[in-house]
Amino acid sequence: MTRQDDQGRDEKEEWPKGTVTWDDEAIATVCTRSKTKQQQQPLLPTNDTVVFNTPITTNASTKPIPATTTPIDLTYDRIRQAQEGDSNISTIVEQLTDGKKNDQFCFQDNILFRLIRKKERGTLSKVAYLPNSLISISMDAFHDHPLSGQFETTRTFNKLKARYWWPQMRRAVEQHIGSCYKCARHNIRLTKADGHLKNIQPPDDVFQIVHMDFWGPMTTSDDGNRYVLVLTDNLSKYVIAEAYPDCTAKTAAKFFVEKYILVHGAPERLVTDNGAHFSNALMKTITQTTNIKHAFSASYHPQTNGQVERFNATFSALLAKYCNKEKSGWDNFLQQVVNAYNTGIHVTTGFAPYELAFGRKFRSPFGSTSPVVKLPRAADFYKYLQQSRKIIINAACENIRQQQHLSKQRYDTNRKDTTYNIGDLVYVKVCSNRHKLDERWLGPFKIIQRCGDQNYIVGEQGTTRTDRCHVSQLRQV
Repeated sequence: MTRQDDQGRDEKEEWPKGTVTWDDEAIATVCTRSKTKQQQQPLLPTNDTVVFNTPITTNASTKPIPATTTPIDLTYDRIRQAQEGDSNISTIVEQLTDGKKNDQFCFQDNILFRLIRKKERGTLSKVAYLPNSLISISMDAFHDHPLSGQFETTRTFNKLKARYWWPQMRRAVEQHIGSCYKCARHNIRLTKADGHLKNIQPPDDVFQIVHMDFWGPMTTSDDGNRYVLVLTDNLSKYVIAEAYPDCTAKTAAKFFVEKYILVHGAPERLVTDNGAHFSNALMKTITQTTNIKHAFSASYHPQTNGQVERFNATFSALLAKYCNKEKSGWDNFLQQVVNAYNTGIHVTTGFAPYELAFGRKFRSPFGSTSPVVKLPRAADFYKYLQQSRKIIINAACENIRQQQHLSKQRYDTNRKDTTYNIGDLVYVKVCSNRHKLDERWLGPFKIIQRCGDQNYIVGEQGTTRTDRCHVSQLRQV
């Protein structure tokens, strides 16, 4: 979900006309000690409480701060009055007045206080027992008000517990902040994104599952190329890559047919991203005609197509080492870099991609040749080839599963495996085109359809607009 997609959906909040009051008096930005002594009027209430309804303007600013329309009164007089109508507080007060001992509460100045010991053997401090009728007002004062900054749960809770107490206080703060619309759209998520790692199990043979992606754009080469189209085999990790001047649907279809299908046959599954060069009528016709299942990764979730994405990161660093200073000859060394990758031992499989793909070791042009040439019978050689390929493929699959298990353990640590049902309301993460003060999450949206284990189709309420999102890009309302 991009920021541009949501522009115009919500109007900016403005102060309603007729509801804003402005103070005509101005407090000087600098006040000397002699001038302070002359001032007889206190700036804050004298009963050691805070009132948040005083509008303030300054000479240094051309835009005064507007006052809230409803006064926030949390003075001791207000708390004393509200405690009289609270049944739970009245019960505790009756017990204390009857002489029953209670080490957790004290009744002083007709106000019930909660006694809190900060640390073991530390001094006791008392905070007012806040009745239920004032809990929402305290939330407005210490979270929603501009002087409180709408911080997260811990900071808001610490501010409140230093002044007040009520049963299940932390839970109430969490529920209030969890229902805050602005916090849900703007707060930074400090925990790991939801969703456990779902590995693609290795296929039974090579060239059954392939991954394809465009890399670029790059500096235009001397031959006019700007992109590289990369195809990677899921099991062997064998790579096929070609440089092209564009990244159109026609280029992708021509590469897939001529460079892969006509050479290695049709795969069982093709995995690509949701780009227009892969998700189009031409590619759909090719995959349906050749009985290929075309799987798409969710938008802004390249981990689904991680096989080819990982190679893109590898070979871009290798190309940079060989191209000229102007970066115009990068495509001259593309095939050499791909060959070096295919003939080197892959960390995951434990074999060279070329060896797994073709059942024999690559003969390096720098190696020595054997003076003796053995010519076995064709039947014997075929039997040997089948046996050797079966052995190395089974070994490679076992190595892949082991590496996948280790990766899953690392990835899933301290991460929730969240699932959603159709009809659930969620926020969608803004993945691109976001400015500093823009929302980090958009919504709420509704879950329309579940695609696989971790992908969902979400739709905006009241419109026909939909998008495909990974579970890591969603957050429950």
